[in-house]
Amino acid sequence: MAITRRDFLTGVVMGFAGMPLFNEIAFAQARGKVGYMKIVDNASLFMAMEKGFFKSEGLDLELLPMVGGAAIAPAVASGDLQVGWSNVISLYQAHVEGFDFKLVSGGAINVKGSNETHAIQVLKDSPIKTARDLEGKTVAVNTLNNIVHLMAMAWIDKNGGSVSKVKFVEIPFPQMEAALSSGRVDAASTHEPFVTASTGKGVTRVLSYNWGEVVSKFLIASWFASDKWIKKNQATVSRFVRAVNRGIDAINADIQGTRKLMIKWTGLSPELAKKVALPVFEKGISEKDLQVTIDLTHRYKLVGRSFKAKEVISELAPKA
Repeated sequence: MAITRRDFLTGVVMGFAGMPLFNEIAFAQARGKVGYMKIVDNASLFMAMEKGFFKSEGLDLELLPMVGGAAIAPAVASGDLQVGWSNVISLYQAHVEGFDFKLVSGGAINVKGSNETHAIQVLKDSPIKTARDLEGKTVAVNTLNNIVHLMAMAWIDKNGGSVSKVKFVEIPFPQMEAALSSGRVDAASTHEPFVTASTGKGVTRVLSYNWGEVVSKFLIASWFASDKWIKKNQATVSRFVRAVNRGIDAINADIQGTRKLMIKWTGLSPELAKKVALPVFEKGISEKDLQVTIDLTHRYKLVGRSFKAKEVISELAPKA
């Protein structure tokens, strides 16, 4: 079902009242607060911080780790955060409900076959082999009516099953393995590093790297801000984008170094950091790639209408 403006606003899980805005002040660094997640998809931020790219661009950032787009987006809407990270589905839902969010840069890309960061998992000895086998079963997703739920539904329908016969329940990623082991759910739609961690222990097996089977390449999530704020702070936004993109260049030049950063910034063990799948990091945004997921979100009634991708892309965002 489509998310209403009221539902969206009630996604706020904590308040950040009184936070200072970025200020474009001559002879001083612009200061502001950025909402992010402790996941591998935020590697460009981690790298830019480690390399000092934000400071060299004249930005003094306070980073706030948060649980996800459902908490970050309302904080950006209220002005408590200036820039945030969110999956694209949350942004589509906000856009349809009248929020003025715009993507300001490229981000984490899922690519079929080479950079698969998500999978539907079942217990290693489960009899479930196909999408049709999930009919009558219970599947865990971290959040209902969002990207994980959407791609699970689309994969089931695309591969011979009927999503109308599947029950979906909300379970946080870290708790999905236990839910499978206890029999609370029959399958779990899981993101890295939990895919690698669980299969590595021999507890689960991958039923499908379903994201790539639904859409061969798409933007999972990226950085966004309020369009009103963007227009008032164009120089600051451009500096933020340059710093993030320098981080992406550094990632692509040193993938192993990037994996080491995951230990510090996400809490991964050194062993997991070596094995976990990473997304592709791109500096530009493709309207064509976005349109595919916009239309898919509308098809499954997670938004009330479709729209053109350019409506959620800032004029300052680099184009793919």
